[in-house]
Amino acid sequence: MTDEELFDAVGTALVARGGWHYELATTPGSLPSWCLDPGGDVVVAVNVIGGKVVAYLPSSDREIALASVADLSAWLDQQEGRTRSE
Repeated sequence: MTDEELFDAVGTALVARGGWHYELATTPGSLPSWCLDPGGDVVVAVNVIGGKVVAYLPSSDREIALASVADLSAWLDQQEGRTRSE
């Protein structure tokens, strides 16, 4: 799967969760991202780099590398306190 295909798959999964939107890259050399910004400030920005799904947390300037869309969903569920039964 190419980075573009993986980015599209990430977008499909995130849009289904609600609250996420696509944000164009406005700085030269930066990547477009899927962003969650409930209240105006981006809480999580997700993109794909070198075949990995990368979640960026601006509040702590931290990146979390994940192997797949399923891993991203599981990580987000954990961050949101969700369980599989919900």
